[in-house]
Amino acid sequence: MRPVRIAAVGLVVAVAAGAGWWAASSGAIAANADGTGSGDATDDGASGALETATVERRTLTVSESLDGTLGYADDYKVPGGLNGTLTWIAPAGAVVTTGEPLYEVDGSHDASLMYGRRPAWRTLQSGIDDGTDIRQLEENLLLLGYTRKGDEIDRHWDSDTTAAVKRWQRDHGQTADGVVELGEVVFLPEPIRVTEAGAALGDRVGGGGVLSATSNRRVVSVDLAADERDLLEVGSAVSIELPDGTMVDGTVASIGRVAESQADGQGGTSTTLPVTITLSDADAAGDLDAAPVDVSVVTDSREQVLTVPVGALLALIEGGYAVEVVDAEASGTAASPSASPSTPGTSTHLVRVEPGLFDDGFVEITADGLEPGDSVVVPS
Repeated sequence: MRPVRIAAVGLVVAVAAGAGWWAASSGAIAANADGTGSGDATDDGASGALETATVERRTLTVSESLDGTLGYADDYKVPGGLNGTLTWIAPAGAVVTTGEPLYEVDGSHDASLMYGRRPAWRTLQSGIDDGTDIRQLEENLLLLGYTRKGDEIDRHWDSDTTAAVKRWQRDHGQTADGVVELGEVVFLPEPIRVTEAGAALGDRVGGGGVLSATSNRRVVSVDLAADERDLLEVGSAVSIELPDGTMVDGTVASIGRVAESQADGQGGTSTTLPVTITLSDADAAGDLDAAPVDVSVVTDSREQVLTVPVGALLALIEGGYAVEVVDAEASGTAASPSASPSTPGTSTHLVRVEPGLFDDGFVEITADGLEPGDSVVVPS
């Protein structure tokens, strides 16, 4: 017998299945396992056609959305190591790479960027003690093409180093004396992107910060609630929705170890961990300097499992769930791949199912006697 359908408004069902869950908010059905029901009955077979859907295999996923901010990694301060009047400065938004000027004093004296993790602390010239700063300078001169074949790249200043420095100075309109005064080179680990000036043209500089910058690497930052720490690990894959709706893949690059307290907007505080995510396609972000983004994290998935629309689930009076399966032999027609009306009077029977993961209106089911292609009744 066809199960009797009763009105169910606001019914919500939650079923644990591993890490999965599902929910149905309307169209629920109460029935006995033998196909009989209770309550205010309405026999759809007598009053009109039934809507059916096809049992299918599909991959289901459950995701959690996190708020993120698109920006650039790391912050840098460029010191004003040269004394004089500021006559030029790299503009906001400019990307500065090795050998290029950061600012100028007195109309001709440049401070240039070179790559290195050890800050400059002394004048570099012939006769100084060996040091990491010498090696950093020589590595940059090699990168820029001023080192000749056979020159050694090491911590020692020799005549080859002096010659390479002079070639670089000539090309940049500087006095070719083979001496790099303190302040003429600013060592930073990577190319930088200027964010703002710390001094105005005409200011006297020397010792203070001249400009602020970031790296040129696009990242997304997330303040992850401390109690959701198990959602992410370094190396975890995520999906990022940019403001224009573009989706781009991301990878968790780092998760902070020190929790931070911040206002939660409701008069309280929340404890969070800073998370940095790199983008697989940084160009997808276009010319946006900063923007809010949605970060989607897959928390569970099922590959090619048996599924039905959530609305096909029947809540059995004695507990548990079932689906109402159309007997294809009785109706004389094969199940349609999509929802379609079945003929009044079509024979059906109930099959008990165990719900699993829910995704986008479909629910994973485990059941004996169900196969892909079978038709199940869904409420119209």
